[in-house]
Order: sequence, then structure tokens, then C-alpha cells
Amino acid sequence: MFLSRLERAAERSGSWLCVGLDPRPNQIPQNYGPTARGLLRYCEQLVESTEASAAAYKANLGFFLTWGPPGLKVLERLTAYIHQHTEAPVILDAKWGDIASTAQAYAFAAQSVGVDALTCTVYMGADAVIPFVERGLYTFVLTLPSNPASHYMVDHGSPPNYLRVAGLAAEVERDFRGLVGLVVGATRLKAAAQVYRAAGQLMWLVPGVGAQGGDLREMLKVAPHQRMLINVSRAVAGAPEPGKAAQDFAERIRVVKESG
Repeated sequence: MFLSRLERAAERSGSWLCVGLDPRPNQIPQNYGPTARGLLRYCEQLVESTEASAAAYKANLGFFLTWGPPGLKVLERLTAYIHQHTEAPVILDAKWGDIASTAQAYAFAAQSVGVDALTCTVYMGADAVIPFVERGLYTFVLTLPSNPASHYMVDHGSPPNYLRVAGLAAEVERDFRGLVGLVVGATRLKAAAQVYRAAGQLMWLVPGVGAQGGDLREMLKVAPHQRMLINVSRAVAGAPEPGKAAQDFAERIRVVKESG
């Protein structure tokens, strides 16, 4: 479901832009009102203004949870809205990492709000991924985070932990075809090149372009044939004209890809 929706949306939009939905309360204009209804209206209008340029949307669970139970209802209704009005799939950015019945409960929760994919961590090994892919949820495994402090964890070891994670994800993908991808930050170019050589067959969800300063051209250069879904959140949602910002990012992605 995720890959088929993504391919249709990418073909329609002509880009591989993923628009992040991180509804920070201080960014929602006052005219929407401090209510769950206002939150939904704000998010729906953000989708409406960017749908021509977006291949996917990524909803950050934390920002919806700040609204309590109504926030989860908004997430469910927003996902339904996206599915009804666009071809784009919805990724739930939750970075869950538990196992067994707890992970199964998380998988059920993700499906209950209607998302097509999610993010997870694998500190507890493959057991933290399998409950999601068993339910048919496309799962992006956090491999190379974009924040500087992550170096302490992911660069440790020989080979470094980010390569171990990439290898683990590739192993799970062999058993669950078409259901596993990687989160690879655009701020770690040399490490990203290593991940590309180790597990380039898996799709990447790429954060770090935009507000975090990752270089899109250089990222595509280190992995020239990699399938990448480029996520941009604050630089689109926080722009004076989100639709124009999304269009500009989508065009940049197209130009860079075409130029090689």
C-alpha cells in the first residue's frame, strides 16, 4: 500500500518531496483558534497548499500528542483527509522501539489512525521491527540521525553502529519484501555514502534538508542511484507561503536529480 501510493504520488507531483506535519502550537495562526478543530483546519490547509508538490506526508506523533486525546483524533481525521484528497501516503514519525506485545500494540495504534508507514528504532534488535512489518506497515528504521549528538551512539563500534543497523534492516527486508526502509540524515554525508554501499537497495527517508542545513545536492551526489524521499518540515510549514516553499523544494529535488 505504501509503495504503490508513493509511486503514484511521485509520478503525479514529479518529485520525491515529503512534507513534514509538525504542528507546533506557536506556529498555528491565531485565527484558527486554540482548539483541536483549529489544529485540523490548519493541517488540512497545509496539505491543500502543498499537495501538488508532495509525494508523501510525515506526521510527527509528538506534536499531535501535545493536544491529548483530541490530537490523536485530529491525526486520524487528517490521515483520512490526505488519503481522500491526494495519492500521497502518510508516514507516522514515532520512532518506536519496543518489542513483543508492546510493539504489536504500537502497530495496532498506527493502523487505527490509518497511516501507511512509520519510523522505528532498533536498539532491541530485529524484534523491534518485525511486529510492524508483519502487519504490513512500511517501516523506516532510524539508521543515521541528522542531529550532531547522535554521533556518540551511532558512530560507536567497528563497524559503526549505523552500518550494523543498516545491515539488520536489510536482513528483515529479505523476509518482508517491500516493507523496510532507512532514515538517513542529510547532515552526515560521509557516513551516508557508507550506508549507500552497505544497503543501497532500501528506500531512504532523508531528514536534515531545510532548517537543519543539510546539502541536498551533496546528499544526492554521495548516493546517486538511491531512492530517497526528502523530508522538509519547518522550512515548508513555517514559510510565509508553504505551497510556494514546497514547490521550490520539489523543483530543487528534480533539478538536482536530473543534473546527476
